[in-house]
Amino acid sequence: MSERENEIDVSAVLALVEDCPDLGEIIRQYSAEFEERGARYEFVCVLDGLGEERTQRIRALVPPGAPVRFAHFNQPFGEERALAVGYRTAHGRLIVSLPSYMQLDPGDIHHVLDALEGGYDLVAGWRVPRVDPVTNRIQSWLYNRGMSALTGVRLHDLNCGLTGMRRCVVDEVLVEGNVSRFLPVLAHRQGFKVGEVRVRHLREKGRQGFFGLGVYVRRVLDVVALLFITRFTRKPLRFFGMAGGICVLLGAAICVWLSLDYVLEWSAAGTARNRASLVAGMALIVLGVQIFALGLVGEIIIFTSSHNVRDYTVERESPPGRPPRRLEQGVVDDGPAGGEPVAHAGARSGPTEGGGAG
Repeated sequence: MSERENEIDVSAVLALVEDCPDLGEIIRQYSAEFEERGARYEFVCVLDGLGEERTQRIRALVPPGAPVRFAHFNQPFGEERALAVGYRTAHGRLIVSLPSYMQLDPGDIHHVLDALEGGYDLVAGWRVPRVDPVTNRIQSWLYNRGMSALTGVRLHDLNCGLTGMRRCVVDEVLVEGNVSRFLPVLAHRQGFKVGEVRVRHLREKGRQGFFGLGVYVRRVLDVVALLFITRFTRKPLRFFGMAGGICVLLGAAICVWLSLDYVLEWSAAGTARNRASLVAGMALIVLGVQIFALGLVGEIIIFTSSHNVRDYTVERESPPGRPPRRLEQGVVDDGPAGGEPVAHAGARSGPTEGGGAG
């Protein structure tokens, strides 16, 4: 049997953090859509520490003969980490994440796969029209607008459970930890072509209205970490230098004011207060120098290990009628087909069939 006959076209990844009564229906309906395309497919279900009893209930829902593989966590680690494991263990050349319940119309999976086959590297779903409560929609709108402004990736729905990507995205973009929800942003940063498609929203499951304070705090921390990863990993001195410079300037301003106050006797403040202010000013100066030095050390580390740090992708320009061939990052191919190499670093996201980015 040839290698092509053994190749899996599509891997569908599901992260199961609780019981999934819709699992059998999900597998049946999406299997029908994959078979309609003539695609070889598999399902990868990652169980997030559900325990033996719940695991057996979930396994019993799988239709007989369905191409389903399971991965198990011994304890809960969260949906993002479960998705990351599912992406890495998938065998397909195209990988799609699916919601763990019938959130979307299964027929819309064709829009995602068509966009990937048409040249996009990663395609995010955009739920239109939304059927969840107004408060949820307002929060989602604010979140997505804020992320678009901060990251420059103009997608409408970063929280949609449906995302499709090529194998090269999983191989070249870090998907570890809690960054799976930000894959479109990370892929865009690394030069992959990112887009979105409209998908029909059937129902929404989960908390309605406002979330607890801890949820908002975690989201803010995730966004801060994402901004640092996308903007300062190659230039840490820009961040630490700015933070250190602000501390030094504040400390120097305090010390200068105290010096002028001592010489010109502008105020009659007590010596204890002046001493406390002087200590604060000197502490800010020392702290600023240390922060600046931390950024300098980071720059040195990046410079000395830059041959191992790759944040771009390279494609080879092909003759008309032939799709570009993605190469190993940083490698230029001068193969027999001719054509000049072209680098895609920071390719802009754009609309695909059934949707738009902007």
